[in-house]
Amino acid sequence: MIEMMIEPITTSEAPTAPERVDLLGLSRERLAAVLAPVVDKPFRVKQVYQALYERGARDFAEMTELSKELRVRLAARFRIGLPAVASRHESADGTCKYLFRLHDGATVEAVDIPDNGRHTFCISSQAGCALACTFCVTGYWGAGRNLTAGEIVAQVLAIRADRHLPAEGLNVVFMGMGEPLLNVESVRGAVEILTEFISPHRITVSTVGILPGLEEMARWERRPNLAVSLHAPDEERRSAVMPVNRTWPLAELLPALRRYPLEKGRKLTFEYILIRGFNDSLRDADQLSRLLSGLKAKVNLIPVNPDPVLGERMVPPDDDRIEAFKERLRQRGWIATIRRRRGDDVSAACGQLRAFGREARGFRGKGAGQP
Repeated sequence: MIEMMIEPITTSEAPTAPERVDLLGLSRERLAAVLAPVVDKPFRVKQVYQALYERGARDFAEMTELSKELRVRLAARFRIGLPAVASRHESADGTCKYLFRLHDGATVEAVDIPDNGRHTFCISSQAGCALACTFCVTGYWGAGRNLTAGEIVAQVLAIRADRHLPAEGLNVVFMGMGEPLLNVESVRGAVEILTEFISPHRITVSTVGILPGLEEMARWERRPNLAVSLHAPDEERRSAVMPVNRTWPLAELLPALRRYPLEKGRKLTFEYILIRGFNDSLRDADQLSRLLSGLKAKVNLIPVNPDPVLGERMVPPDDDRIEAFKERLRQRGWIATIRRRRGDDVSAACGQLRAFGREARGFRGKGAGQP
């Protein structure tokens, strides 16, 4: 009989310490459960919650309402997962675009848009976007991963901390990178936290019209404003610039929106990108008016923001033509506004967000065809 001697495997490396749990993105109830081994008093959990979300504490040392001993114990077991600010670019008009680097190296962009003392934060729900809308740079570069509720909320907290802004008076729009209703559970978790200190009337979720997500959102207890990216008044042209229309066409989207519950005084917002020679005629305005018939809605007109990766056909109409389109909708009884271009000199305008560095890594997008 042959006896085999197996020597134990040894390593000079020290045991890996368990990863600290990120508290951002946790609801009140979940936060209480996670903190239970360290915090046994409900009012202390409330203090931690308020410090995280209302005050935007960046680390436990700032939670001075807690004892020093408790702050040390919290720091040993937990972390506050604010993203690193990889870069910031400030526009001549005051708009500031942030590139955030997340814990796994993924990057997302978010934008602070100041206006007469108020601020609107345009935040991302995904690191990339799979929808390949032809007018959108994010879609050109392709899909990334879903963000967690904590990573979504963290964008708001990080911008507030960097700009030294209180929660009061903030507007938050889910109009950054990604399609929010393809990440509906994380978006719901983020909205539930954000509405603790920002009114739901100041939060807007923008979607291309993912029907299962819309049905889920209709059941939320706290519903933010809903904006729908429309961008063409008929099936053929919408499919040309938005491939998602082949899956959830206008024929299904519009009835779903007519069923969507709206609180008294609220309206749906329809976003309509104007592209020269494609969807910007008075006849198109009339067709759009008929399409939206019977809906409580307003229309936000967005002259397309050109970008080299999108090709030469993505050109905005002349100002006179944009104004004429708006006036025709108003004549038909609609509230119609034109979104002012903000931050385009630092690629922070609508449809221009991308995660820096993909071009340098040789990544090439798919689906950036032309209408």
